[in-house]
Amino acid sequence: MESKGRVFRHSFGKLALMSLGVVLFIFLAYFLRNANYFFVVVVIFVVSLIVFLLYITSSVKISNEGITTYRLLSSKSLKWSEIGHVSTRGQSLKLHDRDENITLSLDSQLEGYIEILDVIFKKRPDLFDVGENNIMSCGLLNNITVVGFGLLVIAASVFLYLVAEEVLETMGALILFVIGSYTIVNWFLGSRGIALESRSLLVMYLFKEISYSVDDISSVSLEKRRMNDGYVYFVRINLKSGRPFRLSTFKQGHILTYQILKRWHEKATSSQLVYSS
Repeated sequence: MESKGRVFRHSFGKLALMSLGVVLFIFLAYFLRNANYFFVVVVIFVVSLIVFLLYITSSVKISNEGITTYRLLSSKSLKWSEIGHVSTRGQSLKLHDRDENITLSLDSQLEGYIEILDVIFKKRPDLFDVGENNIMSCGLLNNITVVGFGLLVIAASVFLYLVAEEVLETMGALILFVIGSYTIVNWFLGSRGIALESRSLLVMYLFKEISYSVDDISSVSLEKRRMNDGYVYFVRINLKSGRPFRLSTFKQGHILTYQILKRWHEKATSSQLVYSS
């Protein structure tokens, strides 16, 4: 595989903060070298150093010939023609060769991750054909997790309110109640599934269904938001008129859902242009 190509890495700001944390742990271990919990500090430092090394050596290189992932002391490569299918794990996309001997896992926290996905889509659009994915829905486990979390937070807020003796504890209970209620309401109002037809997108909610023609949709995009534990991605449908809306998490995951919908939108738009001409 040629050496020329574009390399995607973690952002400099993230690596700078991580390196600063490692330095601080070094000073902390030095000043606490005679303390009883010195061993705990050393363990935390070693773990932090390993994580930092994994991050600083993690990258993805894309060229006209294929794609290569780099990890600490290792690398894996696949030519575009060698990719047999794709899968997801959380926010990350995995590329598998046809014989299942090589698997490339793409780190979703890399800068330019959405661009990496789009390049893969352009090189191998056949990997994201609608096929059996014309109907996508939320998994039962996801529904149980979301609703269960909301109910658990509400129950905790009620318990905290009943035993509260200070104003701050009462306010904390109210904040928890708002968080739990928002989670439940957001689940009720969110999309439960979608169905893809040749020129229309049917979005299914708990109590209604809305159909959008391909003429109504300007584009499908992947929205990136920074959270405490890194980037989180959401699929967004951008309408030509009206506000865009986000889709819930389906069993296929946001990454595959995004690529499948984008593939569907491009094919539907292309067929419309051919039909019009």
